[in-house]
Amino acid sequence: MAKILISVGGVEGHTFPVLPIAKGLVQLGHQVHWIGSGSFREAIEKTGSKFYPFPEEYDPHYLGIPIYEFRPALAKKKGMDQIKEYLMWFFDEVGEFFDTFNHLIKEVQPDIFIGDPVNFSPLFFGEILGKPTINLHVVPPLILSQDTAPFGSGLLPGKSPLMRVRNRLLNYLVDRVLFKDLTAYGNQVRQRFNLPTYQGFFGDFNKFVDRVLIFSVPGFDYERSDMPDNHQFIGPPLPKPDPNWEEPDWWGDLKKAKKVVLVNQGTIANDIQDLIMPTLIALKDEPDTLVVAVPIKEEIPNLPSNARVAPFIPFANLLPHVDLLVTNGGYGGTNMALGFGIPVVIGGATEDKMEVAQRVTVSGTGIDMKTMKPTPQKLKAAIQEVFTNPKYKQNALRLKKEIESYDSIALVDKAIQELLEKYEGKKELIA
Repeated sequence: MAKILISVGGVEGHTFPVLPIAKGLVQLGHQVHWIGSGSFREAIEKTGSKFYPFPEEYDPHYLGIPIYEFRPALAKKKGMDQIKEYLMWFFDEVGEFFDTFNHLIKEVQPDIFIGDPVNFSPLFFGEILGKPTINLHVVPPLILSQDTAPFGSGLLPGKSPLMRVRNRLLNYLVDRVLFKDLTAYGNQVRQRFNLPTYQGFFGDFNKFVDRVLIFSVPGFDYERSDMPDNHQFIGPPLPKPDPNWEEPDWWGDLKKAKKVVLVNQGTIANDIQDLIMPTLIALKDEPDTLVVAVPIKEEIPNLPSNARVAPFIPFANLLPHVDLLVTNGGYGGTNMALGFGIPVVIGGATEDKMEVAQRVTVSGTGIDMKTMKPTPQKLKAAIQEVFTNPKYKQNALRLKKEIESYDSIALVDKAIQELLEKYEGKKELIA
């Protein structure tokens, strides 16, 4: 069995989806070493992984500092500019985390390195050491394709001759012009480690990774005639209910309600005035609808009688009771909801949220509000449309069936075994 080093982004949306994978790999006999945010030590250790913390000064989640305060430039930017700022931060972390990774690698001697699209360190170290690398894609794929517009544009795909001209032009402009400074920034980091340089970040980032495993299914993505060979969908790994989680005293209300609406904003763009409060207001006069808002860590005055709030509820415990999800579009949470056959109303405009929203539109699994701050009136109309038009539920159930056909843990294990055999073969050829 392999000695595996895992390190992904230190927030819930990147850590939580990987927990079932790590637990499954440990149960299969692998030795998993995980470098992560100190906030998730307990959750990571419960998987059977050995935990090592990020340097505390570079761990805003552990320090309790909101991301937009820790990296203030992020709050001032939107769309492509914000994505560029995030990527520059991720390149900075390669240097900030260097000593932590270097020490662990010397101690453990990992056989394989696993990262994600926001933690470049394990992917770079694997590349440096000539060891196999896997990118666990917990955000929509960063693929330049003739059939799609560039990541972050929020534009719908198109395969007609005219649309392919549009796509090629936009992909070139984004990768080689708008993000030229980002590519140069990243190449400075790569040159320090004597790694090959990028011609363009989006075009080349995953070319140097052995396997890109996407936490979704083809039915929740765009059709591409030029899908890279090293990319593979593995489905979202769905966690199991936590039997030790203590249910709140209102839990029985979930079974009494005719409709249950969950509203969730994730952990970064988490101003409750954006989506949570408009949803509570929109549905306050619907006596047959129970609204559950998570996570809520602040007092909400005049909470509607049909609303319930909590600082945390394991999604695997809650989603079986939910009929509709209102979300700002985290990739993991949206895929998980679809894994339970739940249609969505989505409103997000930061990070990767616009990309997730477009996939909701293309898959027919919900309605995109096209804003992160919808009015209660528009939200109510969208929610009513999803409840009254059966196509949204039918499409969500279609994806549920597709997701259930994937065994994420088995597919990750298979990729690990294939890569270890491939690299062992390389050693034999060299010898």
